Amino acid sequence: MDKRFVSSLSLALTAVLSPAHAATVPEGVSLAQKQQLVRANGAEPGTIDPGFVGSGSPGDVIVNDLFEGLVIENLQGEVSAGQAESWTVSPDGKTYTFQLRKGLQWSDGKPLTAQDFVFAWRRAVDPSTGNNSGFNLVTANIEHAQAILAGQQSTEKLGVAAPNPYQLVVSLSKPTPYFLSLMSIKTFFPVPEHQVKAYGDGWTRAEHFVSNGAYVLKQWTPNESVEVVRNPRYWDNGNTVINQVTYLALSSQNAEMMRYQAGEIHMTNRVQLEYYQKLLKESPEQIQSLRLLGSYVYAFNTKQPPFDNPDVRRALSMSIDRNVLVEKVTGQGEPAAFSVVPDIIPHYTNFSPAFQTQTHQSRISEAKLLLAKAGYGASNPLKVTLTYNTSENHKKLALAIASMWKTLGVQVALENMEWNAYLAAKAAGDYTVARSYAFGDYAEPSSVLNSFTCHHVNNETGFCDAQFDTLLKRASDEQDETKRYRLYRQAEQILDQSMPVMPIYHYNHTRLVKSNLKGFPSNNPKGNIYAKDMYFVAK
Repeated sequence: MDKRFVSSLSLALTAVLSPAHAATVPEGVSLAQKQQLVRANGAEPGTIDPGFVGSGSPGDVIVNDLFEGLVIENLQGEVSAGQAESWTVSPDGKTYTFQLRKGLQWSDGKPLTAQDFVFAWRRAVDPSTGNNSGFNLVTANIEHAQAILAGQQSTEKLGVAAPNPYQLVVSLSKPTPYFLSLMSIKTFFPVPEHQVKAYGDGWTRAEHFVSNGAYVLKQWTPNESVEVVRNPRYWDNGNTVINQVTYLALSSQNAEMMRYQAGEIHMTNRVQLEYYQKLLKESPEQIQSLRLLGSYVYAFNTKQPPFDNPDVRRALSMSIDRNVLVEKVTGQGEPAAFSVVPDIIPHYTNFSPAFQTQTHQSRISEAKLLLAKAGYGASNPLKVTLTYNTSENHKKLALAIASMWKTLGVQVALENMEWNAYLAAKAAGDYTVARSYAFGDYAEPSSVLNSFTCHHVNNETGFCDAQFDTLLKRASDEQDETKRYRLYRQAEQILDQSMPVMPIYHYNHTRLVKSNLKGFPSNNPKGNIYAKDMYFVAK
C-alpha cells in the first residue's frame, strides 16, 4: 500500500492523489509512429467479464486494459487514484467514502455512476450467478457479504451504497488494513448495468461490449486473438499512447519465441529456459521480470486415495530437489519454495519446514520410510498421474519431478491438458496430482492462505482443517501486525504437516519485451501490466 495512505484509524483520513496518469514519456524521447502492441496471452480467455474473471487467468490480463476500478497501481506497484479521485476513512476504520471523478463515461457515452459499482458488487456476491469470485467481498470484510454468499440474505443488504452519482460508501464489518489494495482486483470493477440487463451473459460480445478502461473490445476471434482499441471516453485518454493491443492465445512457448524473433510479438507471456539463458548473455535488455505474490505448486487431491494420506503427500514433497528444479529446469531467477506464502511480504518471514535444512539423501531416506509406512515399496509401488496444462515449461518440470520420484520407486504417468479442460478437471476433482498455483491479491499472508480453508471456492485439494481455519479467523480479527503474522506462521505450520500442496518455487514472472517498448512496471506483486502505461520509442 502507498505510504501516503497509512494513518492511525483513530483519525479520519482523507486521500487525495494526483491523477494516475497513463504513459509518462520522458522529455526528449521520440515516439514511434506505430503504437500497436501485440502480446502473447498464454491461453484462450474464459471470460472478460470483470465480475467473473479469475486472478492470474488469461482473461485477467485483458480485463486490466478494458476496465478500471476505484484505484489502480502505478509503475512501482503503489495504490493510485483510478475512477475515484479521492476517498475518506472514518475514525473507526470501518467506512470508506469514495468520490468518483466528475464526467466519467462508459465507452458508449452513457454516464458511469456510483450505482454501477453497487450493481457490480451485488452481482459479484450473488450466489445465484454461479460466480467464483464473490469470496473477494468476504475477504474485504464488506458488511453482510458472507451471509449473502451463503444465501442467507439478499444482495441489497451488502454494505455498499451510492447516496449520489459521484459518491460510493462502503461499510466494513471490521477495520481491514489491506482494503484499498483489494480495490484493484477485477471483482471490484464496475460493470455496465444497462448492458448486462439488456443482453445477459451476451453483453461481453463485441457488438454489445461496453467498458470504462483505457481500451474497448474491437474483436474476439476464439482460440486465436482478442483485439482492443483505445477508448476515447476514458478519463485519461489524453495521456494514453498505445492505440491498439492484440492478445494472442498461445499456449506454446516455442510458438511464442518464434513469433517474437520474427517481430510479430512485442511481449511474450513466458520465456523458454534455453532462450532465456542465451539472451541473458547476449541481449539482457530484452528480459523483464516481476516477483509475484504467488507460488508454483502441485496440488494433491486429498479426497482420493492414496493422497488422502499425509505421509504419502509429505514423502513426495520432501523427495524433490527444488534447487535443481529452479537452477536447471526453470532457471529464471525463481526462489525455491518450501511454503506457499512468498517471501516478499514486508515484515513477514514465511514458515520453513524441518526438511529444508536436511541433505537431499536424508530426505530421500525419510521419504522411503514414510511410503513404507503407508504400504508402498518395491512389491507395491505407488502410482501417480501428474496433470499439467499445455506448456513446454510445465512439461519439463513434470518430467524432472517424475524422474526424482522414480528414486523412491514411484511409477509416474504424465497427463497434458489444454487450459479449459485442465481447469474443468481440477474444479471437478478429476485428478490425482496437478500442476497448480497459490496466488494472492494483496500483500498479506491471508491472501494466499485463505484458499486452503474448508470449502473455499479456490480450495481444489479438498483439504479441511478446523484448527487451520480457526487460526486464520483469529488473524483476521487481530489488528496488531506482529501478533497477526505469528498466527499466520502457525497456520503455515499446519499446512506443512498436512502438505495438501507441494510448493515448488515462488513466482518470478519473466518475459521477453522488445527493447523499444517502454513503460514496463518496476514492481507489481499482482503482476498487473497496463497497456496504458506503455509506449514504443522510435528506433
